[in-house]
Amino acid sequence: MDLINIVKIITAALTIVVSFIVGFHVIRLDPKKLLNRWFTFFFISSSLGFLFYTIYHLILNNSQLVIPLMITAQIFFNCIFFSLMMTVFVLEKYEKVAMSIKYLGTMIVILVIMSVGYIIWIPTLNMTRYAQGIIDTETPLPWFVIIISIRAILLIYVVYKYAIMSRKLEGEIKKRVQWFFIGVIFIIIALLIDLIGGAFSFILIEVIALFAVDVATITILKGFLVK
Repeated sequence: MDLINIVKIITAALTIVVSFIVGFHVIRLDPKKLLNRWFTFFFISSSLGFLFYTIYHLILNNSQLVIPLMITAQIFFNCIFFSLMMTVFVLEKYEKVAMSIKYLGTMIVILVIMSVGYIIWIPTLNMTRYAQGIIDTETPLPWFVIIISIRAILLIYVVYKYAIMSRKLEGEIKKRVQWFFIGVIFIIIALLIDLIGGAFSFILIEVIALFAVDVATITILKGFLVK
């Protein structure tokens, strides 16, 4: 196996562990709070996404399994953006309102659109690199641009809302939202880095994006630990 591929696997495995531990800790803090549940869904989606990401990077003897597993990983990654949007609705609206058709229903439709695209524009595997022991999947440019744009728009909306809320709120909740805000900023950084790495097939840059995800996860956890 190529050294770069090994580095990607190790980094992704670290993200799996960090996301799972943080998610478990957040739900234990207060399992009844809807905000904790949505953030736990965020962390678990991240953990499962990188789990499938790691698995398909280990498959070097059956190329037909790589793309289905890659698409599965991307669907879980889409859930990350879905859950982040729901945290905004929960913080900004009453819990019952946030779970209504208007908000939850809209996000479910967006999630379906984000996931179905991978069936319409099916990613491919770079067989030249695969023969060298490197897993390098390539998403068709039209869908790559669309999915990155949707994710970016959702993240920008989340950042904007957190920024507004951090100004209006006071005390403990204000400090929490500020940490959430910083965490989302790191997610945006990771998205931009991954965009560059994916567009130019710079695998080492993709590894840096994974580290940015870990920083974002730990930063958001900090928000829940504020007292």
